[in-house]
Order: sequence, then structure tokens, then C-alpha cells
Amino acid sequence: MTSVRILIVQTAFLGDLVLTLPLIATVRQWAPKSWVEVLTIPANASVLQGQPSVNAVLTYDKRGRQRGLRGLVKMGYAIRVRAYDVVISPHRSLRSALLVAASGSKLRVGFRQWWTRWAYTASASRPSHEHEVVRNHELMKLLDAKMPVPGRLAMQVEVSKRREAAQVLAREGVETQDVVVGLVPGSQWGTKRWPAQQFAALIEQITAWPRTHCVLFGTPQERGIADAVTAACQAPVIDLVGKTSLQELPALMGYCDVVVSNDTGSMHIAAALGKPIVALYGPTTPALGFSPYGVAWEEASVTSLACRPCHAHGPERCPLSHWRCMRDLRPEQVAEQVARLLQAARPEAARGDDA
Repeated sequence: MTSVRILIVQTAFLGDLVLTLPLIATVRQWAPKSWVEVLTIPANASVLQGQPSVNAVLTYDKRGRQRGLRGLVKMGYAIRVRAYDVVISPHRSLRSALLVAASGSKLRVGFRQWWTRWAYTASASRPSHEHEVVRNHELMKLLDAKMPVPGRLAMQVEVSKRREAAQVLAREGVETQDVVVGLVPGSQWGTKRWPAQQFAALIEQITAWPRTHCVLFGTPQERGIADAVTAACQAPVIDLVGKTSLQELPALMGYCDVVVSNDTGSMHIAAALGKPIVALYGPTTPALGFSPYGVAWEEASVTSLACRPCHAHGPERCPLSHWRCMRDLRPEQVAEQVARLLQAARPEAARGDDA
């Protein structure tokens, strides 16, 4: 295909953006000479820095300085004057559809919904039973692109960032041959957070293994969650919550041997780095289409509860007021899963009962 200007619209959560990376890469493969830009929210923009398939990143602060109708109109105008040939939106919100329509592009591609289909010149059904990566790939069919679905996520990390991350861990006492287990205790949704006491108990079990370190990752807004974990923990833990940026997170997580994470955006970053993952599921389930993609992983959940899943994202409070989906998930189970993944990834460093 000759050179075209392409915009991909993904202004949802961090995990949604990471799961859009295969679509972005496939678009680049479909039109290798094209100019590809991605529209996302400011908080997520750094994830796209240094990614070879992305030429430029536009930001839309839809909940901040650009919120409301005035901000929407200004953003729509900013998109229109950039004169894109193709606009692709895996994000299904009305707001994103309005921006797509405002682009004036001759080819506007998105998912078919009765309240937004008017915004697109071509639309596809979104298969609910598939993984989000596979669902997003359906949009490529509207471009007559006969390409296979990517088998994994991919995220490039700059060498300088990796070097800086190694220095951070070295200052915390991590040596080259040590085992590093990353922990993500936060989530935007309250019911998706495994209790701090359980995370603390898991840390105590894992750090009892020789030469094994646990590292907490999270945003400044999750500082209180990390404080609760460290206060309940009687073992040493490397607490980086709120101390590193989103741009630095992939480099640091790249040194982890296994990652234990709530169902949140950082889990998908770990998958994009090829890390084995123990994914903690409570109010959500992998069947919703947002499981770790293309890596070795295990689901940690209370499978006996008939009330799961109770929400597409996870409500702030348990609808039945018991929150057993997270409270009943035992640290011993998760530790066993970490040990299994570690055995497969680094047999010489495997820990646990089978070591």
C-alpha cells in the first residue's frame, strides 16, 4: 500500500491500550510506508514511546483539562485538520465514535453498535467469546488485510531504561542470579484488589526461598495499598509503588522471573514483556477476554463461586457484600503457582515444595 496517514483511537484504560499493540503492529505491517499515530489519554501515552510501529502519539485528556463538550469539539477539530486517510477505533465508546466521525476520513473503521455505527464507513461485529487481541484483529478484515492474528503482545524497552532499571534493583540488593518476583497489588476497581494481608502472606512465603526477592509495582495513587501490604508483612520487600513512572515500569518488570498481578493494566505489560504470570481473578474471569496473552500463565481464583463474574470491569463493592472471590483466595495456592511457573522458566532457580 502507498503511504497513508492512519490514526488509531484507544482512549480507554492502560490494559486496553496494551492489548491494542498487536493491532497497531498489524496495521504497520499492512501499510509499512504509512504514518501511524495513536490517540490515547495522557496517563497512558508513555507506553507508546519507543514502539517501532508508532510514529506519533496524540493525547486527549478527556477527564481533565479537555473534559466536557468544549474539549471534545476541540479534540475533534485537532483530529480533522491532521487529514487522516484511515481512522481505526477498537474503543467502543460514544465519545470515541464522535471523534472518529469528526475526522472526516474517507475510511473510518470500528465495531458495530447501534449507537455508534453511524460514525464508521465500515464496521465489524465484536465476537464476545474471543480474547480482546483477537477481537481487535477483526477490524483488519475491514481493510481487506489477510494477516494472521499476532501470537503475542510485544513491547520494546529502550536499552538506557533497562540499564537504569538494573541499577535500581542493584541498589535494593538484587544480584544477577537472584530470583525476582514482581507483585501488582493495585487496580482501579476496588473488588479486583486481592487483600493486602494475603499479598503480605505471599511475600513472606516467597522470600523464604533462597535468593528470592519480591518487588511491589504501582502508581502514586496506589501508595496506600502498598503501605497496607508492607505494614502487614514481616518479610523484606522492595517497594517501588509510586517511585517509578509508567515509562520505567516495563524496564523494571523486565527483570522479573514471574509476575503476580491483579486483573489490571500492569498484568498486560508483563505479558507484553513475555513474563510468566499468576493472574488473580475475583469479580472478573478470563472468559471476558482480558487474560494474559501469548505467555505462560496460571489463573488464581475461587472457581466454586457461582456469582463470578459479576461485572465486566469489577465493581467498587461486592454486590453480595461478601467479596469471597478475593478473600477466599489463599496465599498458599498462589505461592504454589509461582513455584510451578518458576520451575518452567528457571529450573535451576525453582523453589517451593517440589524444589
